[in-house]
Amino acid sequence: MNRLLGMDPSQVRRLARSLECAAGELELLELQVAGKMSVIGWHGSDADAFRTDWVSRHRPVLLNIAQELRQAALVAAGNADAQEGTSEAGAAAGPPAATGAQPAPGTDSAHRDAASGQADSGQDSGWLANGLDWVADGADWVTGTAGDGAGWFADRAELGYGNIIRSFSDAASDSAHLLTLLDAWAGGNPPSLMELAASSSLVWTGAVDLSATMGSLGQLAPLLLDDGTPWAGEPIAVGISRDGMGPAVNGHRPGVLPSDLGAIALNTAQAYNDGDTSSAPDGAVRITRVLDGDGPSYIVTIPGTQSWSPLTSGTAADLTGNLVTASGQLSTATAAVALAMEQAGIEPGAPVMLSGHSQGGMTAAALTTDPAFMEQYNVTNVMTFGSPIDAAGIPPSVEVIAFQHEDDVVPRLDLGGVTADGESPRRHGVQVTLPNPGGGTWNNVVANHDYNNYAASISDAGADPTGAAAQYAGRPATLQFLTDDPTQVESFVVPVGRRHP
Repeated sequence: MNRLLGMDPSQVRRLARSLECAAGELELLELQVAGKMSVIGWHGSDADAFRTDWVSRHRPVLLNIAQELRQAALVAAGNADAQEGTSEAGAAAGPPAATGAQPAPGTDSAHRDAASGQADSGQDSGWLANGLDWVADGADWVTGTAGDGAGWFADRAELGYGNIIRSFSDAASDSAHLLTLLDAWAGGNPPSLMELAASSSLVWTGAVDLSATMGSLGQLAPLLLDDGTPWAGEPIAVGISRDGMGPAVNGHRPGVLPSDLGAIALNTAQAYNDGDTSSAPDGAVRITRVLDGDGPSYIVTIPGTQSWSPLTSGTAADLTGNLVTASGQLSTATAAVALAMEQAGIEPGAPVMLSGHSQGGMTAAALTTDPAFMEQYNVTNVMTFGSPIDAAGIPPSVEVIAFQHEDDVVPRLDLGGVTADGESPRRHGVQVTLPNPGGGTWNNVVANHDYNNYAASISDAGADPTGAAAQYAGRPATLQFLTDDPTQVESFVVPVGRRHP
């Protein structure tokens, strides 16, 4: 009989999945707390002390525990793989072959008859022994198959349970957020129409997802608009050039020298090309470090939507990320950018500019509304293009410039930030309306929203010294991010994405 040595790999794999799930729940908890803290109406010294404790003490502890749990899950899964390899090797070797003594030959007929009888008896005994071995092997097969089947069903049951819990948690979280918006409205602080529409869409889709998941006992989990948890990889150093052309590193083009606002927009457009590579399969952000005598400053360039599927995936900048951000919550796409900045080692107090196109601009604006994020980073500037950010509520301390083509519909999706009671918010920062690219018309939707066209239009706008773009570029807060000296600039690509337990 084959015996399993050391462990039951299927049980250890279930342990690994449980550890991974626990890590994901802790990361989700951290995101939920950060999101609640960004919208809760609590001010004063106690609130400031609580937020400081959260950023400096509690949040790092949660994330460290999640990281340790995820590492333990990897170790457990590796041990299960190793055990299976050992068990299979032992089974392939098989038991040692049995040997028997040969009977001595007889010389007379009696001896020959006796020998013949003994031979017949030996053959009968061997046949019986072989039959018993066959039965025993069959019993082993039945037992092993039944055990494997039980393990398979246990795995499916645990998977189904986990899917139901996750779907229910997502639906409950989205419903709670919608109720928070309605409560704020009842309390005289009406949300924007975009927040209500996006939040309602999440609640409706969550109900559909939960219904499908529970109807299949968790075996069919559509994971519609499931935002998962964020992750960011190690920064990849790339070269720098004036036009972003030159030798690629792991499929990533050089960064663009930030000589003006058009160059920063072009570098943001470059980030679209960083996804779907071996080193950044799910997307990336670009971080540029500009060195001068006063210390480094950083430009974080964030691309927009890279998938419109309602089915969740590793790409965080997708339809799900759009709706979660538009609803006023902290999306995985937004949190992943913050993780990328941690990975890049941006120093506390160093000036930071956030630049984003479309959803990337929404992400940039959302980061500035998170008190924990703003406590950690000195964001002085935000530049967006083709982004609906009128309802974002960016702090007055941040210098904002928002570009939009004359007939680009995307930055107008928030209806100018109109709230549920019909009021329009006071617009913060500089808004620049650009001519449609190439003299295009209102119905050329793709060209009017294209990120490369925006980079060219912003560059043209900056060439007019009397225009709003050039004046914004000439402000002291903006000048610290601009340089004509490539030796003073370093450029990095940081992989980002979404994970699921």
